[in-house]
Amino acid sequence: MMIGLLGTSGLNGMLGLGAYWTARHGFRQPAGLARALAAVTLAWTWATVGLEVLGAAGVLGLTSLLLWSLLGLGIGLALKVRDRQPELVEADDPTGQVWAWESVVALGFVIWGGLFHGVQSLLWPVKVISDGPIYHLYFAARWWKEGALNLIATPFGENAAPYFPAVGDLWFTWLMTGWGGDRLAKVGQAPFWGLSGVTAYALARRLGAGSSSALIATAWFLTSTPLLLFAFEANVDMIFVAGYLLAAYFFVRYDFDDARGSTLAIGALAAGGALGSKTIGVVFVPVLLGLAALAVWRRRTTFPERAGHLVLVFTLPLVMAGFWYGRNVWLTGNPLYPLHLAVGGKVWLSGWYDRLAMRSSPYYLAVEDWRSLWDVVMGVIDPHLAPFWFAAILGLWSLKARRTERDAGVWICSLLAILNVALYWLLIPYRTQQRFMLPAVGLAVVPLARLLDRGRWLRIVALGLLAMHVLMSQNWPFDSGSAPWDLSRLIPDVTAGIFFMPHVALMSPGRSESNRLIGLAVVALLGVGSLGVAWAWSRAKGSSTHLRSRWLRAALASLGLFGIACGLFFPYDLDPRRRSYPVFPDYYLGWLDLETRVGASGAKIAYAGTNIPYYLMGAGLRNEVCYVNVDGRRSWLLHDYHREAKAKGEPTWPDSRPGWDRLHPDYPGWLAALHQENVQILVVARANPDEGRHNIADAQQFPIERTWADSHPESFVPLYGVVEGDPRMRIYRVRPTHTQGG
Repeated sequence: MMIGLLGTSGLNGMLGLGAYWTARHGFRQPAGLARALAAVTLAWTWATVGLEVLGAAGVLGLTSLLLWSLLGLGIGLALKVRDRQPELVEADDPTGQVWAWESVVALGFVIWGGLFHGVQSLLWPVKVISDGPIYHLYFAARWWKEGALNLIATPFGENAAPYFPAVGDLWFTWLMTGWGGDRLAKVGQAPFWGLSGVTAYALARRLGAGSSSALIATAWFLTSTPLLLFAFEANVDMIFVAGYLLAAYFFVRYDFDDARGSTLAIGALAAGGALGSKTIGVVFVPVLLGLAALAVWRRRTTFPERAGHLVLVFTLPLVMAGFWYGRNVWLTGNPLYPLHLAVGGKVWLSGWYDRLAMRSSPYYLAVEDWRSLWDVVMGVIDPHLAPFWFAAILGLWSLKARRTERDAGVWICSLLAILNVALYWLLIPYRTQQRFMLPAVGLAVVPLARLLDRGRWLRIVALGLLAMHVLMSQNWPFDSGSAPWDLSRLIPDVTAGIFFMPHVALMSPGRSESNRLIGLAVVALLGVGSLGVAWAWSRAKGSSTHLRSRWLRAALASLGLFGIACGLFFPYDLDPRRRSYPVFPDYYLGWLDLETRVGASGAKIAYAGTNIPYYLMGAGLRNEVCYVNVDGRRSWLLHDYHREAKAKGEPTWPDSRPGWDRLHPDYPGWLAALHQENVQILVVARANPDEGRHNIADAQQFPIERTWADSHPESFVPLYGVVEGDPRMRIYRVRPTHTQGG
């Protein structure tokens, strides 16, 4: 643990200090939130570029990243030494004003919810219900251990994942490299959750909202149920949202306050972070860049300056995102691979499947299903809060209000939020995924804050509604399925209050009544502590000769509460293996058995059937895990098989789960590949038919690897599953070549 603390502190300390100096002395950002957010953006950019460069060169590791951070620190120091200009301070600093008590309580709710979910995710095993163990954490761990950004096959889950932009996965790699394990990476989105909130707050303040109103509106955003749940899982949705909102903030600053190229550049870099985090970035980010370009074009300035600023808008996003889209072009000729795009009878982008094929996905909803759209929106914003959100978006904040020059920015945020919902529903077939709507909620903070500015009574009502949202289920006071706002059976209204989710450790139904009462007491204790920390941070604001000591006391109070939460949630009473493996009925017993089969140094494991290979890496990620193609082509990935299929006149697959790589199994070739990879253990799990019938080889829905292993005792020794009668998992020892037949 000490090595992890030193590595993490060294990496992030040099990274942050260098970025701060660069933001202050190089990009000349004014003191306050603008400089802080600029420094975060520059630090994120520098870390991402370093990982891309070093990973592409195959020299990614703690030493190389420390040198990279040291280089960034050196650049910042050089800019600091050379800068002789006075510090830039804004006349209208949005960090001013004292928070009213209702906003402090709202901040307490945010701290309470974040601490409750975040500490459990930090200390307990990675939850199965996320994309983390499918590919985000799996890719990051492989890249960290291999020291290179290799393409990694995921044939039993999201097999397009190797071609996704992966800036978020790189951040998890950064955390794993610094810590020497996955402890921090499990909650790697937590900083971006906080960053999204600070950015939404800063955006609202910049567009004229009062500090208390902006804080309450931000609290509504940060406690949105899907947002809060995903924020502390190893997904990348919060990373995308943070990049999007950062870009919006700096573009607004450029348009209203600071028309310098440096401010525009920071916004463009942040937009690249969003574009490089998720494939849906190609739907949402270009609109944001178009608005930034429009702001540049309408500036009264010289043509060379205007042209230069336009170049910044359209090139700097590639600093973080360009690596991923460029790699796809290099490998396949298609930056959006594996998307297939044909218009007017001509193929513009050659991929596996088009939008029609995506209709076979379980995540698909028909675009005309407006009832499901309504339910998705309600699930994101909570029906109890919806009237305020809708009133704000529709512009009730502007009725009989004094007009200001910043009103145009508020209207733009409102319209952009509506447009984002429309783009999500019209252009993204996976419409069950409500998390794609989260950037719109961040933008809606601005008009909501302006609405709350119309009267303190509105802010007090908003606080009461926030308490209801946090503590009650979204269908309250109705039974599940009977709420009048629940219109679609495809999107059930079963969302509980954020402290009473079924997976929450202290509230799980399996615990005894006394333990559940203890859990409630712990939750209440954390709530009181969170309110105290919120009060401490409110006292740290304002002008005072003791301002620095106030900030220090607030930071220490936060650290103390975090330590208390860790002590309360640490699973002292569990088998140590339970701290690495979630109690997932399908594979839990198999995972525990596998843990006993590998020594302290780990083993080389090949897998088939399961779509969550991350858990096979074992406690401490000591195992090497890989997939071996069933036809023995060791280095081939799905784009290689696709190229072969196109040559045979089969350019696309009928659904979103192509299986070219598993259509022609060859036992001798596969066995030879296992030995060439030095595989010691084979794990075969029952496959999901929804991921492709080509994965199913027997009546129990196992893939072909199980049939081969059972049929060749000279090469495979059963270790688990046969005697135990496990219907979902088999584990085999792979005999070395020199012992076969003996």
